[in-house]
Amino acid sequence: MTNITLYVLLAGVAGTAAGLILQAIGRAAFSQFKGDDTKDLSSIVGLRVSAIFGIAVGLIFASTAAHLMEAKRDALEEARLVTTLYILTANSPGHANSGTVRDDLKQYAKRSASELDDPEVTEKSALATGRLLLKICREMALNGQEPAEMRWIKSEFQRSCGKLIDVRGKKRIGAKEKHISTPFWIFFVISFGFLAFLFGVYDPRPINVIFASLFYFATGVTGMLIYAASDPYHDPGKISSAPLVKLLDRIDAIDEGR
Repeated sequence: MTNITLYVLLAGVAGTAAGLILQAIGRAAFSQFKGDDTKDLSSIVGLRVSAIFGIAVGLIFASTAAHLMEAKRDALEEARLVTTLYILTANSPGHANSGTVRDDLKQYAKRSASELDDPEVTEKSALATGRLLLKICREMALNGQEPAEMRWIKSEFQRSCGKLIDVRGKKRIGAKEKHISTPFWIFFVISFGFLAFLFGVYDPRPINVIFASLFYFATGVTGMLIYAASDPYHDPGKISSAPLVKLLDRIDAIDEGR
């Protein structure tokens, strides 16, 4: 069982437990108010609150899912760009810095993968990794005195290098800022608590308890999924470094075939 699966199940169980406790409190509070009028009023209020709650959570869920997918695409794009840079450098053996650039690209890929695997530990080395990337770009700077083929290789190298700088910048900013801020979680907790308390107006029949528990469990699971997807560079929703690890294997294969 993966970490994210365990966290999601625990969130569902915790949501169910919290919901049932609040429902019991609501049951005790509503016990002094008898009659169908109380249930009708609670139904009207609960319907409106649940509609607002459902729409808000649905929109936020879609937004965080898109954020997570974008982070994964950025990781794939980073690996693709590093591969492109390495192939361009491997096919310019006449350049004086060719070997140095290839070694630096390997080192950059290793550091970038480490940042995804353990972002807290490698935070101090982020500046050094950024400087390494700038060094790689400068080592293949254009020179008007070189042959046309070499100028083309360097032009393509600089084009990909600029894109790689942008992708790394997005990753570093994303590693420091969560997509969902505190106000949403305040709204989430208040709405969930209010609805769970309001369910106490109904008789604790098995069918009512079952459907209420399903709502609490689904809400807990959804909340954890939103929390995980809003911060794809840290646990529990951390994206994998597999694209960069596979890149290093591909680089070794390229070197073996040269």
